[in-house]
Amino acid sequence: MVEKKRLGEIVAVPKKRTSYSRQRMRRSHDHVKIHPVGTCKNCGKNRFPHHMCLECGYYNGRKVITTKTELRVLKQKKEED
Repeated sequence: MVEKKRLGEIVAVPKKRTSYSRQRMRRSHDHVKIHPVGTCKNCGKNRFPHHMCLECGYYNGRKVITTKTELRVLKQKKEED
């Protein structure tokens, strides 16, 4: 019974030490990547490629979503009427 419990506590132990070169080669992909940024054709603000513009809500020259500022303006117009 005691032996079975001890088997569960065994953890993996490396047979050899990882060389500094191999360690650095493994970590070579851990750097921070710079994401490409394009400009919106409608408003000129920065946006990610293949994503809609967060400022104006346009994608590929057509309106995809109503922005918060537009909703605020529409709400104010409704209250005035």
